[in-house]
This record gives sequence, C-alpha cells and structure tokens, in this order.
Amino acid sequence: MSSDPRATTTVLTPRLLPPPGVVIVMVQFEGKYQHERSDNFDEFLKAIGVPMIPRKMVTSSNPVVEVVREGDRWTIRMNTLIRTIEYNFTPGEVISSETMGGLAQNVFTIENDCIRQTQRSDTYTTEVIREFFDDSLVMTLTHVESGIVCHRYFRRI
Repeated sequence: MSSDPRATTTVLTPRLLPPPGVVIVMVQFEGKYQHERSDNFDEFLKAIGVPMIPRKMVTSSNPVVEVVREGDRWTIRMNTLIRTIEYNFTPGEVISSETMGGLAQNVFTIENDCIRQTQRSDTYTTEVIREFFDDSLVMTLTHVESGIVCHRYFRRI
C-alpha cells in the first residue's frame, strides 16, 4: 500500500456476478414451440415486401419453432406451409440466409432470456427478439425502416 495520502484504492467487482445469496436461473431456450396467434403480422410482411398470395399463406399457417443448441452452435428452425426456415449460428457470427426478397445477412446475440437477430437485405432491415419463458416464446419483429412491429406468440410443446 502506498504511503501517499492522495492514493486511493479501487476495488473492482465483476458486474456479471449476482450479489451473495442471489441465484440466477435462466429459462431453457431449447425445445419446440407451437404458434398460437400473431398481432400485426400481415402488416409486417407487407412492409418487408412479401407478395399477397405468399403473405396470405404464411399468415394462415401455425408453424412450429424448434431451438437446438450444441455447444456454442445454435439452430432455430421454423416449419411453415411455404418452406422451412433454418438458421445455424454461433452468437456474434454473420450468416447468410435466403429470404423471399433475396439474400440477407443475419447476426444473432444472446442476452438474458432473449435471442436477438438483426437481418439486413438489400431492401430492408429487421430486428427480431425471441423472448423465452418457461412455457412460451414471444417473437417481436420490427421492420426498421417503417417502424412496423408485430408480435408472434408460441407455446412450448
């Protein structure tokens, strides 16, 4: 310790650790989820440029979402009437995917009980937040350019 009276001691504590006695329990992401309902989904699909007939098919389907984790690798798979959408990623990695409007770049991050996705194509940017609960999944999709937001609700099966 310094004998200089102006010297100070700073104690650094890790921010990620909870206070003593507090236990943090994260929700399990992995599993299958059945679609139950959506709010404003048709308007969201219009905003990203999905034509009317495929839009009507997608909005009338009740897809199953499956989330799988193997080490640091994640897979999110959604089976719809039109096609199966699958993302295989490591958080922070940029991956490409085929959308109805062409190729898009995606980045996924994991924060608390959410998987966040940013998708950029030549014509739009979307932000998708998948929030997990013990018995459900809520997806919040935002079309960045227009500000249109939709919610999709799924129950764990």
